[in-house]
Amino acid sequence: MPLTNIQIEILRLLAAQRDPESYVAGATALNRDAPRYSGDIDIFHDREERVALAALTDAKILNAAGYGVTWLRQLPVIYAAEVTGHETATRLEWVADSDFRFFPALRDETFGYVLHPADLATNKVMAAVGRREVRDLVDLVTIHDSILPLGAVVWAAAEKSPGFTPEGLIAEIRHNAHYPVSEWHALHTNQPLDPTEIMARLRTALDEADAFVCRMPTSAVGLLFLRGSEVVQPDPDRLQEYRTHAGQRRGQWPSNAEITAAMFERAVVEKAAQQELARKRQQERG
Repeated sequence: MPLTNIQIEILRLLAAQRDPESYVAGATALNRDAPRYSGDIDIFHDREERVALAALTDAKILNAAGYGVTWLRQLPVIYAAEVTGHETATRLEWVADSDFRFFPALRDETFGYVLHPADLATNKVMAAVGRREVRDLVDLVTIHDSILPLGAVVWAAAEKSPGFTPEGLIAEIRHNAHYPVSEWHALHTNQPLDPTEIMARLRTALDEADAFVCRMPTSAVGLLFLRGSEVVQPDPDRLQEYRTHAGQRRGQWPSNAEITAAMFERAVVEKAAQQELARKRQQERG
């Protein structure tokens, strides 16, 4: 599992403090079953006024449990701290973020509440567009391989950034995808990564994304597509066979009751599979 021991302990300790408007997001959640470790835990809030209260309450709980909390930043929209314990450390950030998303936050045993995978994916695309960090390239490949093809993610992500087209998002990712070997080696992973292989996979994923968005009608930009209860990349020639899903404030479940029930059931099954995979990996590490 790509969470350090201290991250797992902290997340479980604070899980009861999370709710649908105070949830774990970012790379920690995205990479829970991927090779890359994240150096921090991001806790997002829909309302700015909740940030300080959540940060101070969490810090009090951490202190009571024997962890050290050193504040690095205390601003209205972001609190950041280094949390230490058992001769190791991690960083926590409590931030205010837009409440526009595709799905509501999901209840989770480890995280308390966590952003839906589709929203984790679209957020990561926007992060990769807006900054230059080699870790984003690894995460984009993880998304393409295990959550949703990048074409569908980029297509939906355009709704979160007015002024960008899906083609423009892909172009920006390509523009930012150049890093020296030293930056690749600085990544903390649970298995060696081959930069050449990762970049080849990313280029293929972006080429496929380009081909996909070129065939899609502009009237459908910003939508996700469902086949039954599953978020998928649709066949542009058969869009009538899919159900569309739009984002909104705080997200929404599909209006069809059967689809909603199926998505909850699917989430439970996927969670069980993730836990079993994590258990096997832990056993392999001995």
